[in-house]
Amino acid sequence: MCRTCVIITAHKQVKEFMATVRTKKETIRAARLDIRLNPQAKEKIEQAAVLSHQSLTDFVVTSLLRVSEEALQRQRMIHLSKRDRDLFLTALDANVRPNRALRKAVERFKRSHRERTQ
Repeated sequence: MCRTCVIITAHKQVKEFMATVRTKKETIRAARLDIRLNPQAKEKIEQAAVLSHQSLTDFVVTSLLRVSEEALQRQRMIHLSKRDRDLFLTALDANVRPNRALRKAVERFKRSHRERTQ
C-alpha cells in the first residue's frame, strides 16, 4: 500500500472513531442542567477548570457529582455517641420476643414480597 493510501485510510479511521466518540458522548450526555450564576462565580469556575486540565462541562459535572455523593453519604450515615451505640448494640443482643405488631408487619412484608416475585 502506498504512503498516501495509508494516510487516507488512517484519516478515515480517525474520522470514523471520532464520529463514534461524538455519538457515544451525545448519548451519554443526553440530559441537561441549566443554571444561572453571577459573572464572578463563572470566572472562578472557568479558572478552576483550566487549572484542572478539564473542559468547563467536565469540571462542573465532576465537581457536582463529588459533592452530591458526599451529601448522600452524610444522609445515609448515622452518627451515634458511644452511649447511644452501646444502647443500640444492647438492644440488638437482647433476647426479646417480637410483639404482635412486629409479627403482623413481618407477615405483610412476606405477602407483598411473594406477590412481587410471582
